[in-house]
Amino acid sequence: MAGFVKVAKTEEIPEGGFKSFEVDFTRFVVAHTPDGYFAFIDECTHDSEPFGKGKLKGNEIVCTRHGARFDVRSGAVTAPPAIVPLDTFEIKVEGDDIYVRLD
Repeated sequence: MAGFVKVAKTEEIPEGGFKSFEVDFTRFVVAHTPDGYFAFIDECTHDSEPFGKGKLKGNEIVCTRHGARFDVRSGAVTAPPAIVPLDTFEIKVEGDDIYVRLD
């Protein structure tokens, strides 16, 4: 798969919220923070827990299993036990459509 894929409308992901997706066997999350929309892999790098039950706090996603935290803008680890950053994806918003680049 090449290029950007339309995944949602902006009204589906209000500020402070996030939504999980799967496209061509790639699971990812789109989060809407005060800084905009961000996309990242839907799996904690500490123990592979999906973020579906996680919490978004500002620009951080918190894994519910062990409390690891990641900056959704860059994927950087902000709190252990995780030490490996999240893979992130380029995202763009055109009108009220959200697109994610998965290649």
